[in-house]
Parts: sequence; structure tokens; C-alpha cells
Amino acid sequence: MEKVQCCREGSSTFTSLAIDELRVHPYTDVTLPCHFSFVKGTDDLEFYWEREDIEEEFEVEDDNDYFRFFRFYDFFEMFSKVVYQFKNDKEQVEEQNSMYEKRVSVDREEISEGSLSLLLKNVNFQDQAIYKCFAMSPTGRGESKIKLIVEDSEEPRVEFKEIDDETVATCVSSGWYYLPNVTWLDRGERDLSNYSTVEIFEEQMNGAYRVYSVLRYPVKLNEKYVCRIIETDVNFQPFRTIRKYPRRKFHHSYDYY
Repeated sequence: MEKVQCCREGSSTFTSLAIDELRVHPYTDVTLPCHFSFVKGTDDLEFYWEREDIEEEFEVEDDNDYFRFFRFYDFFEMFSKVVYQFKNDKEQVEEQNSMYEKRVSVDREEISEGSLSLLLKNVNFQDQAIYKCFAMSPTGRGESKIKLIVEDSEEPRVEFKEIDDETVATCVSSGWYYLPNVTWLDRGERDLSNYSTVEIFEEQMNGAYRVYSVLRYPVKLNEKYVCRIIETDVNFQPFRTIRKYPRRKFHHSYDYY
């Protein structure tokens, strides 16, 4: 967990080291928080949101392979890192990454209160990344980071109810699904799904929906039950982009004796 925020207001400088992880379910809306005390309004204010993708390294034997990769695969030149940009008292879209077009916004009325929080709509698995919020004005400057994690599945809270004089266990999904699979387990992880029913709780225009499930297995109030929901439609299952880049097998300092 890592978060860096450095701000300067007037003649004082302060730094806080922290970072937050924000976990969300797919196809929901999420607000990425960002707040600076030196932000009082939009006059002479410039701020932006950028994404920093998850990266993985792999070893290469020599410098030729190392430099050949960057000559042909400069990902940071191919794709814009800009998610949202505000300058000259208005939103700027020229450099915005196209995958965030019409999906992000900042509440202008909250800017005067120091809030630059970003609303990201219809989150998908490719949105998983580290997001940086940077702001600059005549009275200060600062940045903060937050890691957005899109959950593969969810285990919503289980509630006990009385339906037709029978004690049952129920759950309602927080995430939106196209073809959800609901699994019920007891404390011993026995699959009780055959004793459950699933119905649509709420539906969106794009066809995704939340589900409501009822477990009618002889339910005991002192037993622990788990309701697990996962997407089974292959077209909407997790897909994440991870940038891979090389590192030398031996550091360049070993080239000379």
C-alpha cells in the first residue's frame, strides 16, 4: 500500500506518506478521492488525473535485446496517460485517453472546497491501475495516488429472513453482471447452490443486472453461509492489461572491471 501526497500552501511545506486501495465491483460507478486544502477555486488552477499501469519485468541477456525492446515498444508514447485534465478554467480533452471519454467527471461545485475527486463510470477490468491526482495553483501544489482494484467476484453480506414461515438466507449483489453464477457454501464449504433461487434485482439499459438470491436449505441461524457471485460470460470476464518491459540480466556496472 503506497500513497504519496506533497503539498505547499503559502510559505509552509508539508508531506504525508500513505496510500489507499479502493476495491470496486465491475460495471459500477466509483469516485476516486482527491482533496487539497490550498485549492479554493478554479482561478489559476490546473489539475489532472493520470494512470500508472501495473508493470512487470522480464530478463534479457544483453543490451542489444534491452534497447531493441524500447525501440519498438514504447507503450507510453502509444497511449495517453491522461484520464482527466482541467486548465484555463475548463476541462481539457485534447490529450485524454479515449477509453475514458465521457466516463469521467469532476464536480465543479466541489472544487472551491478543495475536492478534485474523480467520478469514473461503468468500471471495467481494464480500469485497474494506480491513479495520480496532481494540482497546482499560485498558493500551492500537490499530488496523491490511489490504487483501483476491480474485484473478480464478490461475497455480499448474507441476511436471515422469514419467508412463508421458513427461515432462509438471502444476498443481493453489489456488482453488475451479464451472466452471473451464484454459489452458496456453508461453514464446511459444502455446495448448497441446488437449494437456492436467483432472480433479477435491478437491471441496466446495457443488459447488466444485479441479482437477488435466496437459500432455502434447512437454514440454521448459528451456521455460517457464504454467497459468492462471479461473472461466467466469457465476453465480460476479467481482462487486464499489464505492461511488460525488460531489465538486464546483469546490471551495466558489471560490464567493466
